[in-house]
Amino acid sequence: MGVQIIRLVYWCQKKIELTIIILFCGFLVLSASCSSSEKRIGNSQNEHSYAKGFDISDFPGYRQVEVKNPWQKSHGNSFTYILSSHPELLSDSLHSKTIIKTPVNKVVVFSTTHIGFLAALGMSSSIVGVSGKDFINDSIVRSSLENKNCLDIGFAPNIDFESILLLQPDLVFLYGLDPSVTSLVSRLEEAGIKSVLVSEFLEEHPLGKAEWIRFFSAFFEMETLGDSIYSEVERNYQARKTEISEMNLLKPSVLVGLPWKDTWFMAGGKSFAAKFIEDAGGQYLWSNNENTDYIPLDLESVFQKAIHADIWINTGTAENCDEILAVDQRFQHVPAFQNGKVFNNNLRVNATGGNDFWESGAVRPDLVLSDMICIFHSPAGEREMKLYYYRNLK
Repeated sequence: MGVQIIRLVYWCQKKIELTIIILFCGFLVLSASCSSSEKRIGNSQNEHSYAKGFDISDFPGYRQVEVKNPWQKSHGNSFTYILSSHPELLSDSLHSKTIIKTPVNKVVVFSTTHIGFLAALGMSSSIVGVSGKDFINDSIVRSSLENKNCLDIGFAPNIDFESILLLQPDLVFLYGLDPSVTSLVSRLEEAGIKSVLVSEFLEEHPLGKAEWIRFFSAFFEMETLGDSIYSEVERNYQARKTEISEMNLLKPSVLVGLPWKDTWFMAGGKSFAAKFIEDAGGQYLWSNNENTDYIPLDLESVFQKAIHADIWINTGTAENCDEILAVDQRFQHVPAFQNGKVFNNNLRVNATGGNDFWESGAVRPDLVLSDMICIFHSPAGEREMKLYYYRNLK
């Protein structure tokens, strides 16, 4: 409810701010054209609370966005974007960089998490292209797909490039797991289509991922709204974390995931998932591991620890406990399974499989944390009514 109120306040503020902008517009344009040193002005968003993957800096007449190491195991790679409502006034020295005219109105997104951020900003209707329509939960985007106002451009590397050209978006939000994504960036650039790399999925802290709403808001010139939404989410998250830590409750041992074929890709002890468990007052079974990403484990080594699990969460696509046993009958010996404490993050899934956890969950880690606290510490009778993303598998 708080986020919706912030949106309303934001739009009222915009009317007031418009008058101020008109009065100072001439001054800002003059500053942009006369400045040779391109010094920083005002408050920049460089000082993030948790996000490590991007920086935003303010200069006279434009905003500079830098995305750092945007794929797995990337070191020393960065991409710079210049955002301006008047790109024709920018100095020649900036034209070697990617210049994006703001605010953007039509965008293509390659990840459902991108949809979550845009939806939080109230900009779902700006999405004209998506990658994998069946995985989308947002009702506005799904309606646009049904009305052919939004197209499914497929999955990398075999995307429907012709559809992107037909859409002529102002911007494409991309992500890549390795350097090969740069070939798509180059191909889009050659066709005259701007793109930016997004790497919120590499953040190691839940609030670090949520803070990328500030990144997205810059392209729509909605920074005030983005800051307000993030600030509320951060306050909620920290309040819940503090509340549970001060209660000195017993910490249940937590198992995460399901194996893929004969390998269990377990979240590392310093990962995003592990941080959620720690902040919710749980004890992750692999907390001593130093990895920030997933570690491949054989089933035997997992079973040695799983036999101590009080809680089991994030069980892939499993809809019930029978589907878990179908993977391996030995799971019936896990204490969490025996005691009915298996939970999956698929409460908010539509008919085609679009899971809201992988959309709005990115920008609302406060709600995810509340779910986990409820799972770890609430009595069974209260739990069912409180959960937002999770459900108890039967």
